[in-house]
This record gives sequence, C-alpha cells and structure tokens, in this order.
Amino acid sequence: MKYGSDKWNERYGVDEYVYGKEPNLFLKENFKVIPMGNVLCVADGEGRNSVWLAKQGYLVDSIDFSPKAIEKINRLAQENDVSIKTICNDLLSYKFGINKYDGIVSIFSHFRVEETNKLHRKYFNALKPNGVFLMEAFAKEQLLLDTGGPKNIELLYNTENIKNSFPDGKIELLKKDVVYLHEGDMHDGKAVVVRAIIRKPSE
Repeated sequence: MKYGSDKWNERYGVDEYVYGKEPNLFLKENFKVIPMGNVLCVADGEGRNSVWLAKQGYLVDSIDFSPKAIEKINRLAQENDVSIKTICNDLLSYKFGINKYDGIVSIFSHFRVEETNKLHRKYFNALKPNGVFLMEAFAKEQLLLDTGGPKNIELLYNTENIKNSFPDGKIELLKKDVVYLHEGDMHDGKAVVVRAIIRKPSE
C-alpha cells in the first residue's frame, strides 16, 4: 500500500530542504555502532542522513519512492562531494538482497504494523551477520503534538511493535524518548519518539 507519492513529490519539489541538511541527531550520536562498510538508508527523503554517512566513510545506498527526493539526494551529495547510489522504488516491493549491508538506517519511516513487520524481516535478511539496524520514528504519543509525523495512530509506533518485528535480533537499545527536534520546518519542537539499535547475530 502506497502513502501518496504525489504528497511527497510536492513536499520535496521545492528548493529548500524541508527537513534541513544536517543529519538526525540520534544517528549522529550512535552511528559508530554500525560496522564500517555498506549502509542502506531507507525512506531517505532529501538525503541528509545518507550524505552525512558517506562523509564518515561509509558506502551508502539511498532509497526513496519520490523522484523529487532522489533529485535532492543527488544534489546534496554533489554539494558535499560524496558518491551515493540512489534507488527510486517502493520499500514494500523492493528486493534488498541477503547478507548485503553492514547497516540499515531508518529515520522517520512509518508504515502500519503488518507492513512494518514485513519490512523489518526484509531488512534483517539484508543485514550481514553483525550488521546493525538503527531507527528513530515517532511514537503513538506524538499524535497529540504538532511537531511532525503522521496524523494516523496506525502509522505510529511503540517499543513493543519494534521488538516483535525483530524476533531474532539482538536488541542493544530500544526505548521511547521525549526529544526536541530541530530538523527544518517540518520537525521542530518537542516530540515523542521510539529509538532502536538492533544487531543481527554473528553466524
């Protein structure tokens, strides 16, 4: 099920970077848990996270289903003199491969529980042994706040949703946090988020 690519093309089809050009703070503070190597950024939007990871030395693939997002990722990569492989595709239908990535980064990617479970199984399979899934997403309590995120509680998370979607993963961090976001005009102010760092066990 798609969630309005036209909406996202409209949002990203402006000159400004609506979520800013700086990386997500949780990613910036914790990226070193990801082994150096190949990283996939899912629902990557305008590329602030993928470009920053490339600047840290990772080999980065970036996927988003909005062509306008892909244009902005490529522009930001060029501005920062880094190379990123961009993929314009729907996460739910895309084949990520098996044992391919050292890290998968998901920042504010929101789907219903059944679709999240499906996606997270695909992500887990796509991780190499010892690879890391790192995510931040809005919690269900965010519905009451006006600082970003879906206005549909079925697209918001609690920690149990994430724990259940990685039955074979080693949970290194999983918590709900109250944070203060400053990520462009779209994420600005007090927010309630779910944060996770989950490792695929070594074989």
